Amino acid sequence: MTNYDNIFSNPEIELSLIENVNTRLSLNFNMKKFLYLIITIILFACQAKQKETTNMVSVSILPQKYFVEQIAGDLFKVNVLVTPGSSPHNYEVLPSQMKDLARSKVWLQIGLLTFEDAWKDKFAEINKDLVVVNCSEGIVPIAGSECEEEGHEHEHAEAFDPHTWLAPVEVKTMALNTLAALKTYFPEHSATFENNYSRFISNVDSLSAQIEQKLAPLTNRNILIFHPALGYYARQFRLEQIPLELDGKEPSPKHMKTIVDLAREQNIRVIFIQKEFDTENALQLSREIGGNVVVIDPLDYNWEEQMLDITEKIAAQK
Repeated sequence: MTNYDNIFSNPEIELSLIENVNTRLSLNFNMKKFLYLIITIILFACQAKQKETTNMVSVSILPQKYFVEQIAGDLFKVNVLVTPGSSPHNYEVLPSQMKDLARSKVWLQIGLLTFEDAWKDKFAEINKDLVVVNCSEGIVPIAGSECEEEGHEHEHAEAFDPHTWLAPVEVKTMALNTLAALKTYFPEHSATFENNYSRFISNVDSLSAQIEQKLAPLTNRNILIFHPALGYYARQFRLEQIPLELDGKEPSPKHMKTIVDLAREQNIRVIFIQKEFDTENALQLSREIGGNVVVIDPLDYNWEEQMLDITEKIAAQK
């Protein structure tokens, strides 16, 4: 009788099985993706008995990897779900991430990203012992644009701005939640976590002070941005965020005209756009107002450097 455990514990055979399915079956693209995902889940389910125990944690986005490594050093391998160059808004799981999720004790979520809720049940099938931690717990959320209509109430995560990691004051809460989770599930390293956490919080406080100083001379405190990613940053540093995108959709001609008129009235000449977004509408607007487009990267790994980069670009507005 065939030993299926041995077959499914061999990575080369796993890859061969998936490749053969993709090359031999003449199914449409969506069916192939579905079948690919199902086979991957089955493979890792069969491996469960042989799952190696490693110090591995999963996180939703790259800045969280930075936070974990500031607190835990190199004690863990960190599995990042939204890989460099990708966007949380169109997340698709990779087979390699499935494997690392199967080995993770903890998934540290932002807690407000739509894909986190959409994928949590699938991830639970892969690893029934996976502990999910909402790192934004304790942060007062900012309502998303879809929640601002009178009489509408939303209880789902996507009803709120998820970009909590872009304000140092909120990152202190996220770091505390991360510390608590790591101490709970890896108690043998608690002393290391505590020492590193204290040092990190000191750095975050210093960063906040630097940002305040850089923004102090700013007279025009309006930020024109394609996707509303700087809501928490604006709240902490007393700025006004004006998004070009409306309800997660491309701006209509009417909305574009409103923004153009506002930009001219407020003498705004800079449009910020995230690295992963198409620049077409932002460039069109910049031509209308005689301004320029400035790219920022909120999903960059080096959180402290990126926060300073964003700040310097805002402070450079004339």
